[in-house]
Formats: sequence, structure tokens, C-alpha cells
Amino acid sequence: MTAFETMKKHYQDRSLAALEWKKNGGKVMGYICNNVPEEMIMAAGFLPVRLSGDPWEGTELAEGYRIPYPRVGFVETMINKLLTEKFDYLDYLVVPHSRDEVWRMWTQLHFVPELDPQIRLPEMYFYDNLHTTFYTASVYNRDRALELKAQLEKWSGKKMKDEDLAKAIDITNENRMLLKKVAALRAADPPRISGREALQMIGSSMFMPKEAHNRLLKDFLKDADSLPAKTGVRLFVESSPLDNLQFYEVIESSGAVVVGEDNCWGNRYSDTPIEMTVNPFESIVDRYLKKSPCPRIFPLQKRIDYCVKNTVASNAKATLIHVYEGDNAQAWEAPDQIKALKAAGMPAKRVKNQPYLLSDSDKDELKTEIKEFIEAL
Repeated sequence: MTAFETMKKHYQDRSLAALEWKKNGGKVMGYICNNVPEEMIMAAGFLPVRLSGDPWEGTELAEGYRIPYPRVGFVETMINKLLTEKFDYLDYLVVPHSRDEVWRMWTQLHFVPELDPQIRLPEMYFYDNLHTTFYTASVYNRDRALELKAQLEKWSGKKMKDEDLAKAIDITNENRMLLKKVAALRAADPPRISGREALQMIGSSMFMPKEAHNRLLKDFLKDADSLPAKTGVRLFVESSPLDNLQFYEVIESSGAVVVGEDNCWGNRYSDTPIEMTVNPFESIVDRYLKKSPCPRIFPLQKRIDYCVKNTVASNAKATLIHVYEGDNAQAWEAPDQIKALKAAGMPAKRVKNQPYLLSDSDKDELKTEIKEFIEAL
């Protein structure tokens, strides 16, 4: 099995590494959203595993615990998988104060054990943080990170040492550096990997031990020069969280290739390394405060500038903006992004209110829309 085939396998079966970790006596900590510091989880001795939704997962049980706010498919299906114990390999779960739909998960899940004691959920922790990079936010977020550190120490039964944090930083920084090399293969002219392949390589890093993933990336990159060129119109994708391949499959079967994206399951995940400052803990806190901005970040201009900068850097010919049904955070910034992209000479099109699970007719309609956009360039 090649390195890419192994990463693809872990992307498809996202419990594979966690179950092996458990088999060997380790404990698994789930987390939601890349605003949770993986390095602290690793330093505490746990395997960090990012939770994802599943377009083919039902939402029947989640419906019973839903609060009356707009629903987003990746959140609802995550809740359903937790309630149906499909994440039963998790020992603990960290839910951050991320976009509204994510932090509401905490509200929904918090009362489940009281309402239905038969449902087994992992022990949960709410990780609060502010959504700005101002000084006041840095002080507040540092205090919350200290509380998270204390909780991880309580769960692990041991103090978190600076050398353990430093080792975790070295591992995750190497992973980010290798993933940036993967990103460069996409931005190359011609591209050497597709958007679908890239999402699987990036996503698999969130489901398996980072050291093992680093070895796979190194093995894959050894043969990068011999990879066949990809053909198609170069597109950049600005998107709601894409934890599955459906949208890219439609794009790349429509005569295009995705050469970059602004998406927390894509290149944005590895954008910002940790720079060592005062000590490992402070360096981690600083990185998660100042990392590449996601849709929850204020002011909005940070998001607009980030989108335009990365679109131009990818040498894309145009940008597609993809927004899931109910994803208000992504919808809020889309008009300003389109305006800024067009001002920079970059054609942009929004495909809005996309269902989390695409039916065959949805795919046909979307493919027609994308082909018309490409032909008009």
C-alpha cells in the first residue's frame, strides 16, 4: 500500500487509528474545530482526534435535542453520531467556543445524560475563548488555556511538562511544514495533485498520530517530481467546513482542478506554525490566537484579506464560494469576499445554501452551474 493509499484509508475510516490506539492501552480525546490546541492534548498523553460529520448519517436522534436555531449538516450529524455512540472510542471530548453552531453542541449535549442516562457520552469539557486578536482577548484566552491545561492534567493524572509541550510542537510544526509542501504541489503550474487528493492527505492528519502521518507525507513527497500533471481550469474554493469530498468531486468532474482553498479541513489547517517565544505553553497560546482567521474572527476585514491573498497566491483563474444551508458565519462574509475578489481582478461565484448531502439531482445541477461559470471565464 502506498503512502497516499494509507492516508486515504484513514480518511475513509476515521476511527482506524483511534481503535488501534485504544487497543494498545491509550486514551483518545475528541475535539471539534481546529481552535483546540492539539499540542496540549498530545503533551497530556492522549491521541487527539478531530470529530467530523457524515453526510450519509441520519439526524433522527439529534432532532430530539435540537434547539430552535438554524441547523448545519456537519454539526447535526456529529451530534447524531455521538448520541448513537458511533464515537464510542472517545474517552473525552473538548467542545470549543467556535462558530455558533458548534458551541451550541455543548448546550445540546450537556443535558443528554440527565435526560437519557442510557446514552453514553464521553466526558466533556467546554473550551471558551474570544473571537478577536486584541490584547484583552489574548489575556482572556490565555486564562482559558490554563484552565484547559489543568483539566487535561486532571484527566491524565500527571503534570504537563514543558519538554512534552516542546516535543508536541516539533511534531505538529513538522506536519504543517510537510502539508505546506503538499499545498505547493497544488499551486504548481501544472498542479501535481488534485483537490480531492489534498483533502484526504490533510484530513487524515487529524485522525491518526502525527508522527505516523509525518512519515507518510515524507514518503509521498519523495516521488512528488514524478506525479502526473493535473489538467483543468484552476479554481480556488472559499467554503464552509468541507469534511467530505462531495463538492470537490463535482468540481473536478466539471473540467476544473482545485488548486487551493480557505477551509479549516484544507490548507488553512496547516497555515500557521508555532513560533517559540517565552516557553512552549505561551507559544501555543500565541499561535492559536494569531493563526489564520476563520469565519468566527472579528474584524471581518481579516477574513476578506486572507481570502484574497490566498486566492491570488494559488494562481487560480477564479473562485467558487461554497456555503452550506444554515451556515450563517460563512454566509455573512461571502458578499464582501466577492466584492474584494472582483476588485482584485478575480472572478468569483457563490454557490449558496448547499445541502450537506448532495443528491444525484443536486450534483447534476451543481455541475451545470460550475460548467457555465468556467465557460464564461
